[in-house]
Amino acid sequence: MEPKILSERKLKMVFYRVKEILQCHSMFQIALASRVSEWDSVEMIGDVFVASFSKSMVLDAYSEYVNNFSTAVAVLKKTCATKPAFLEFLKQCQESSPDRITLYSLMMKPIQRFPQFILLLQDMLKNTSKGHPDRLPLQMALTELETLAEKLNERKRDADQRCEIKQIAKAINERYLNKLLSSGNRYLIRSDDMIETVYNDRGEIIKTKERRIFMLNDVLMCATVSSRTSHESSAIASQRYLLKWSVPLGHVEVIEYCNNPGAGEHSRYPAVHVPESLAVVANVKPNKVYMGPGQLYQDLQNLLHDLNVIGQITQLIGNLKGNYQNLNQSVAHDWTSGLQRLILKKEDEIRAADCCRIQLQLPGKQDKSGRPTFFTAVFNTFTPAIKESWINNLQMAKLALEEENHMGWFCVEDDGNQIKKEKHPLLVGHMPVLVAKQQEFKIECAAYNPEPYLSNESQPDSFSTVHGFLWIGSCTNQMGQIAIVSFQNSNPKVIECFNVESRILCMAYIPVEEKHQEPSTASDPETTAVRASDVPTICLGTEEGSVSIYKSSQGSKKVRLQHFFTPEKSTVMSLACTSQSLYAGLVNGTVVSYTRAEDGSWNTEPQKVIKLGILPVRSLLMMEDTLWAASGGQVFIINVETYAVEKQLEAHQEEGMVISHMAVAGVGIWVAFTSGSTLRLFHTETLKHLQDINIAAPVHSMLPGHQRLSVTSLLVCHGLLMVGTSLGLVVALPVPRLQGIPKVTGRGMVSYHAHNGPVKFIVMATAFHKKDQDKSRDSLPPGPEPQDEDPKDELPHEGPSSCLSQSDPDAAIWLGDSVGSMTQKSDQSSSSGSLSLSHGSSSLEHKSEDSVIYDLLKDPTISLRGKARRHKRAKASSALVVCGGQGHRRVHRKARQPHQEELVSSVMVWQIPLLNI
Repeated sequence: MEPKILSERKLKMVFYRVKEILQCHSMFQIALASRVSEWDSVEMIGDVFVASFSKSMVLDAYSEYVNNFSTAVAVLKKTCATKPAFLEFLKQCQESSPDRITLYSLMMKPIQRFPQFILLLQDMLKNTSKGHPDRLPLQMALTELETLAEKLNERKRDADQRCEIKQIAKAINERYLNKLLSSGNRYLIRSDDMIETVYNDRGEIIKTKERRIFMLNDVLMCATVSSRTSHESSAIASQRYLLKWSVPLGHVEVIEYCNNPGAGEHSRYPAVHVPESLAVVANVKPNKVYMGPGQLYQDLQNLLHDLNVIGQITQLIGNLKGNYQNLNQSVAHDWTSGLQRLILKKEDEIRAADCCRIQLQLPGKQDKSGRPTFFTAVFNTFTPAIKESWINNLQMAKLALEEENHMGWFCVEDDGNQIKKEKHPLLVGHMPVLVAKQQEFKIECAAYNPEPYLSNESQPDSFSTVHGFLWIGSCTNQMGQIAIVSFQNSNPKVIECFNVESRILCMAYIPVEEKHQEPSTASDPETTAVRASDVPTICLGTEEGSVSIYKSSQGSKKVRLQHFFTPEKSTVMSLACTSQSLYAGLVNGTVVSYTRAEDGSWNTEPQKVIKLGILPVRSLLMMEDTLWAASGGQVFIINVETYAVEKQLEAHQEEGMVISHMAVAGVGIWVAFTSGSTLRLFHTETLKHLQDINIAAPVHSMLPGHQRLSVTSLLVCHGLLMVGTSLGLVVALPVPRLQGIPKVTGRGMVSYHAHNGPVKFIVMATAFHKKDQDKSRDSLPPGPEPQDEDPKDELPHEGPSSCLSQSDPDAAIWLGDSVGSMTQKSDQSSSSGSLSLSHGSSSLEHKSEDSVIYDLLKDPTISLRGKARRHKRAKASSALVVCGGQGHRRVHRKARQPHQEELVSSVMVWQIPLLNI
């Protein structure tokens, strides 16, 4: 434009690094054109993606552009508001362009490009048959672009957190807090708009107020948002925060009434499912009465008391000598039924209120005598999912503040960067798992039963995550022992411990058999009888050559369903299971296959005995319709229909290298060996060798000397390859999460928490949401690691939040009435999050109305980030991982001999953060 409206400095700010991005894609276009010209002889495109986007200049240019994006948009918004000629110019450009695209939409193109590429590659892979020469390059390209997007996200998140903390410090009204925030040691975890609710003594709402809650890594702040008008233009307004309170995060406690012992009496009655759509208490009218949390629970206690009294009256009525019209057993039964319906209704109201309400106990100032005081604050979120993710984030942040996690992992790449520590697994705790005075037992193996069994005595609230049970096998020289550890709501607890006849060498979880019944047959008593395959079971393989099947549920511990021997009583070294098939790898180099009988039990005679060689079958792995069996240094790929060995993989060229562990993720399989510290990655489709990783390098950078090191356990879980070692240390290596190649993409982390002997197992404890446990049970993957996202990764579509009962507590109610329906209301979500790159399929839709810069001027308080937050679904924030070995120690430079009590079999429980990006 002449004269120029934007100065050269502002032009550079708006189009920062655009030329470099254009250069990257110009080179990509040239490479594509070259490949198209030779397409008849080279029908491949994946390698072009890899070559074009694996360069460091691509990451640098894109990350700087993405980090500068909000600044560029702010410059344009301000210029549109202050210079009408510029706004008119943008309108004319949009109207004259062939696709009527706006400047903002053009600026979004680079940000959308990699999500588009990822979706394109996924689509191409669906349409590229196995065996095609371009399939592996396409998978490598998917991995390369996912890794690039993850790194962009990480840099964007770091930049956003630094920027947001500065903005909060600048906008806050407290000077001392401004200095506190500017110190550089703090970062913002999330900020949320919530409705604070104040109740009177009778549980009635007396006022509500919109608040913004800032969760920092060590401080929780509550502020009122006010807008101040800029002097330059009345159209530009910035936010100002009036601080209400700020408290240390470690002292914040969430009060959940459902967890109180006194409130648990009603759990003997059937639970009522939470309504799919609930309304929120917002914009409360003064003449309406809403019941507070304490009042709802008091009402429930009163109803339970009355039900007890009615029970006593019923007994007395049974002793009457005469007959009375309104005083007989039938009337008493009606009273009881009516009260039970009211109790269910009140429980429903409590769930509806609790699913969006966060009640916090916060530390106040000391009283005159120096004793600590506390105050309570009650907030309502806009959806149940926001409450769930907020509480998860709080728990993770508090866990990170505990002393044991101050120095949890050694990682060269961190360089003291506090924000990067967000990705580190956090130690929940460590605990012995065996009965006292039996220290001669040493942990050997474990199997995790993810089925969420809840006793009637301990129902968590409706949106709690529910974990299953970990079976841990330990051995002496002659016998074995089983310890069953429960993970209800992530708190590990040994609930059973018993001995078995022989040493346990391997264990496996057998999932429940999937049912395919017609609705008409469901009522048939013969078909509804409990079969052996209808309950989850744990399979044990022993040194004496036996296979034992145990029932695995909280209600029936230590129930052995079957016990049978393998051919020639050969020692069982490894197990693999589906709901219909059981495979055992034996010490004599054979694999035996067992099938289900008609009653659901296992046939004790093998269906097939497959001879692989003379070396023990140390590892078995189910993968689609094949069984992967490791014997010596080879992996045999067996068709489960024909039992024929389809392919063989030579895992190592050196003689004497014996495979000990295998872990699969996406289209890659990681292989570890009994000796040496090297892991090898192979392509599951072509069996090509893709990567070698030596875990000795990160371990020896932390430990003095060069002790012999080998891999003793292996797990791929949520973007981490977790490796247990013979020295008791756990190494975590970053790998991609999508279905590409699970290659290691960065340097590893080594835990300062370790066992005093080898890490014997690492398992992932899959969590379920209580309301989805029935749906989840039928969809569990049989293998140790889900191929795609874990069932915990995403919450179901949540409706709006809750509306409390508006009924008059003092009004008399006829006990024969049916339960009334609840009113429902819709509200927006206001969760937090940053710009999504790697999972941004929704960003591919072009909506011209949403992306016009001058439309934003109509409401200056709308921010791009805020808009994104309101439409982002909350996700679960962590996954549970358990490792086992002897004792627990903190790794220090000075080595010492462990005490006898430090050698008892123990587990360490970790939470792995799943960053919402």
